[in-house]
Amino acid sequence: MTVMKTTACALLSLLLSATVFAGHHEKGEGPMLAAKPGQIVIVYHWPCADADKGLSLLKEMIAYERDASPYPYSAAPAIHADGAVVSVDVHSSAEAMEKAVAWQGADATWQAQFAEMEAACGSVDDLSTNVLTMQ
Repeated sequence: MTVMKTTACALLSLLLSATVFAGHHEKGEGPMLAAKPGQIVIVYHWPCADADKGLSLLKEMIAYERDASPYPYSAAPAIHADGAVVSVDVHSSAEAMEKAVAWQGADATWQAQFAEMEAACGSVDDLSTNVLTMQ
């Protein structure tokens, strides 16, 4: 029994040591920055009559953008504390953002998806946009 306890303690010590030395506790090993200097972050906020439907449609739109847009950018869906549907988009630059917005305006599928969101959420006049240039 003593050999088993000694072996178990030795294995536990090795596992704990490996965890400590794995670098998880090093300074600077925190979450990545949300965006880098020069990138453009856009926060879309749309009070939505049917937030569940709006969020589902937004997720579909983001999935479509990832596959179809010739100008890559990241987008993440969310629900704001006030219940509004939110999208947070990150573009590499102002020029890249302008190209992506132009593509959205010209893409029939994207426009149809946006129309579905408007039907679920209400007037596009209620959609607010905040554009941030990261420093």
